[in-house]
Amino acid sequence: MTYFGLAIAGMIMIVGFYIIFSHRIQIFESWPKEVRTIFGVFIISYGLFRSVVIFQKSKNRRDSEDESEF
Repeated sequence: MTYFGLAIAGMIMIVGFYIIFSHRIQIFESWPKEVRTIFGVFIISYGLFRSVVIFQKSKNRRDSEDESEF
């Protein structure tokens, strides 16, 4: 589950970079560059947030398993 969540978070960040740097998306072509940049940064930050949450849950799960062994 952790690997799948990290893959999804990575894909979200890739989409954010694609929105910022690609001019091939016809949906965002009519948007001003500033709006695309703000939207792309928001998407990238959401992907980073998701990956941090996944790492924290994974670490907490490992710590609780280590404590239960003793």
